[in-house]
Amino acid sequence: MRWFVRAALVFALGACTHPQHTDKAAADVAEGFTRQHAKHRLHASMAGSDCRVFLITIESTFDDELVESIHYGTSGYDAFGGAEQLARDRRFRAVVYRDATGELWTYGATTRDEARSLPRCRGN
Repeated sequence: MRWFVRAALVFALGACTHPQHTDKAAADVAEGFTRQHAKHRLHASMAGSDCRVFLITIESTFDDELVESIHYGTSGYDAFGGAEQLARDRRFRAVVYRDATGELWTYGATTRDEARSLPRCRGN
C-alpha cells in the first residue's frame, strides 16, 4: 500500500511541474510573436484558465481585414506562418484578438463569453 501512495505522490508532483515547462515555452512563443510584430504594435500573451489561449492585442483598433491578415499570415504578417499556424504548431487551443475598444475576434476552442474575461497568465 505504501508503494502505491509513493507512486501516486511522485506522479502528482511530476504532473505539477510539467505545466511550468509548457507555460515557459508558450510565454517564449508569445514574446517572440510580440517582438516580430513590434512595428505593427501587436502584443501577444498567453491567456485563459489553462494558459492555452493565444491572446493578441493592439493599442488601436482592429478590423476584419487586419485580423484575417494576422491570423492567416498575409499582407506583411507572415511571420511564423500567421497566428493560426503558430497557435496550431504550439498547441494553443484558440486565438483571440482584442483591440483598444474591447472588440473581440475569436478562432478555435473558445467562446465569446470566455474571451471577454480571459485572465492573462503569469509571465507575460
